Amino acid sequence: MQTVWNSWALSAALAAATLLGPKAARAEAPLTLPPSDTRGKQSSPPAPVDGVTPKLAGLNMLAGVAFVDLGPLNDRLASANYGAKLPLTFPILGGQGFGLFSRFLLGGSGTAFLSRSVSASANREVSASGAWGTFDFGYQLLRINGFLLAPVLSLGGYGMAVNIASKSQASFTEALDSPTRATTLTNKGVLGGLSVMANLVALGRQSHQARSARAGFSVGLRLGVLYGIPYRKWQADGTTAADGPSFGLRGGYAALTIGAGNW
Repeated sequence: MQTVWNSWALSAALAAATLLGPKAARAEAPLTLPPSDTRGKQSSPPAPVDGVTPKLAGLNMLAGVAFVDLGPLNDRLASANYGAKLPLTFPILGGQGFGLFSRFLLGGSGTAFLSRSVSASANREVSASGAWGTFDFGYQLLRINGFLLAPVLSLGGYGMAVNIASKSQASFTEALDSPTRATTLTNKGVLGGLSVMANLVALGRQSHQARSARAGFSVGLRLGVLYGIPYRKWQADGTTAADGPSFGLRGGYAALTIGAGNW
């Protein structure tokens, strides 16, 4: 999906420029665990910026699980006597990047939920997969000793595909005679989401960009909900399928993150 790659590329470039920018010419301190002493420190100091470029940023991979409401699809499969239901949970892989502007977070993320399949009647297989991409707007609730906590509002788009295929073996000639042994149904729309992002620079040193920040290897957690609204009808192999079920990508997700951070 173009939205996925656009939002991810923008946020990745923003964060990479910050994390890989020039550093002060001084000896590097050793990497350490985050300090536990918070005495005399602000719990949420504003992040410094250099013009329109943030000095504090993060770039992470994420992996977890998404919970997707496929009820309308499963109802149609049941009414068509497929004798199978698509699962409601999917493994997800993706990435996120962001920069801090004072106490505001700007960035983006892109995530794919990986294909899962079920066996259906008449020796058929039904599978579902998809992806979403968003621009992220958040607010720094807490930033201290390399720990960052922020609620995030996300806006973007999604795409989902349902593939129905025959599992029967066929010769080359039979495949040429019956080329429609598989059908792909697609659904696309706009997407909104709310999430909470918690990240910790687990192994790092004091940042060159701000005395109140740490830079290094980060781990974290992101929990969120999604609500999608389709902007066109279902498509079957690229053509409109007018009688498709009412559906938008809706559900939630939980993901662990790992990467580089400077906050």
